Amino acid sequence: MNLLHKTDYHLVTKILKKNNIHIPTFSHSILDEYISGSVYVDSKDPKTFLIATNSGIYVIAGKEDNQNFNHDLVNLYKARKKDHLRFSLFSSTPTWDLVIQEQLKNEIQQFRRYSFNFDGKDEYVSRRLSPSYSIKKIKEKMISSSLEFNEAYYKEYWGSVSNFIKKSFGFYILHQGKIVSECTSIFSSNQFVEIDIATHKEYRGLGLGSTIGKAYIDYSLERQLIPRWDCDVSNMSSIKLAEKLGFTNPKPYSVFV
Repeated sequence: MNLLHKTDYHLVTKILKKNNIHIPTFSHSILDEYISGSVYVDSKDPKTFLIATNSGIYVIAGKEDNQNFNHDLVNLYKARKKDHLRFSLFSSTPTWDLVIQEQLKNEIQQFRRYSFNFDGKDEYVSRRLSPSYSIKKIKEKMISSSLEFNEAYYKEYWGSVSNFIKKSFGFYILHQGKIVSECTSIFSSNQFVEIDIATHKEYRGLGLGSTIGKAYIDYSLERQLIPRWDCDVSNMSSIKLAEKLGFTNPKPYSVFV
């Protein structure tokens, strides 16, 4: 397993396009250098690769029967677990599911998630907010007052608040000066933006999540970015909101932790 230099990230991008491989948005964030991370490959002419965020989120793709690479993957997992560091491994295919299960056996748990497609339609009409509510674009000075997406959140996924403000966007709804609903980019790239939404428990059921979600999607489409939505297969509230906002055809995939 060799570390790929940033100047050669295009080699992995070429493989993804050629083989129509779907990978999570964080992988594109790294390949497009929106966030810092690492790309590991098997050789100068990559057939198998592992893309990793600095916070410990990984995706593996490419040739599945690369024994040396798979052995190095196991060693990486054990090293991070020994140091009590995060290791969340996204699988790119059902075959990789089987390889990961075989390599790590009972040491790792498998969870199922959905990845939705945005159908490009703009049919949802959000509720009109009363005058006591307002939608604002996320600014750095307001992040300290956030419900969920605070400084620690952006440090984990973006490296820093300033990097997020520079390279991506999000929105929040204010009610009487209080942030009550938010929609932000957990990850972004040249092509995609992945949505993360949180609404204060006292304000749920008022349509705020769908209202701010639509504002986020409209802003994304204006910038020719494709919105993405992922969630656990058991998260029915997230699935219903995704469908309401125009996300369809959920495809299951596995995450190992």
